[in-house]
Amino acid sequence: MLNKCMMLFIIVTLSGCVQYKWVKQGASERTEQIDETECKAESLRALPPDNIVTGKYTSKDKKYKSTDTSYTTTDVNEEQRKTLVKACMYKKGWSQIEVQN
Repeated sequence: MLNKCMMLFIIVTLSGCVQYKWVKQGASERTEQIDETECKAESLRALPPDNIVTGKYTSKDKKYKSTDTSYTTTDVNEEQRKTLVKACMYKKGWSQIEVQN
């Protein structure tokens, strides 16, 4: 049991350190920013945000006899947009690499 817990801890710890970076032969960081911005705009046009309520919290204040309700939302199109951005960047000749932090 201890070995399984230790392995899980190591995997979670290491997975939190990985980030990704776009690279393209001969391209500047500015070009990468422009291309990624264009791809993000294109993906937003194709799949605009579709926010749904995923949680509700209500608190009551007995002293002032008031109720406060807050909601949490999730954009159900967010993951699909990320896929569209990646496809767009690959189409523009970019590759994605892992970088350790």
